[in-house]
Amino acid sequence: MTKRIIAPEDYRLIENLYMAAGEMDKAEFCKEIRIMCAYDSANDRIEIRRCLKELGKRVGTMDAELNFLKRETKRKHAELAEILIGKACAYQDSDLYREAVQLIGQREVTLTKLRMDLPLWDEDKQYIEDTLKVMA
Repeated sequence: MTKRIIAPEDYRLIENLYMAAGEMDKAEFCKEIRIMCAYDSANDRIEIRRCLKELGKRVGTMDAELNFLKRETKRKHAELAEILIGKACAYQDSDLYREAVQLIGQREVTLTKLRMDLPLWDEDKQYIEDTLKVMA
């Protein structure tokens, strides 16, 4: 499907790349391999080293994008949690409080309440007490 000869020693590596490609179908994967991989016309073979270099560049770009998205998600979760915490305290709503804990964790919820000068609930006090016990 790549319309190229692949050396037997390289086939296993390409097969592993295909398995790691996730939802990509075989035709699309083979098309990408043809685009990314250098072609030795004298041997009608794919040069796997250049292919790996191209894959490395693409993975690096995707990794940078993923890291950006993770940071953005974490920031958005913190913003949303701050709203939930404020509403939870205003309305004494433990469901909103639990949602905030699920978003950012007990530690961050407790720190956020301290930063916002909001009253600490029993859960916050218990967290602080447990943390201080571990440190002792």
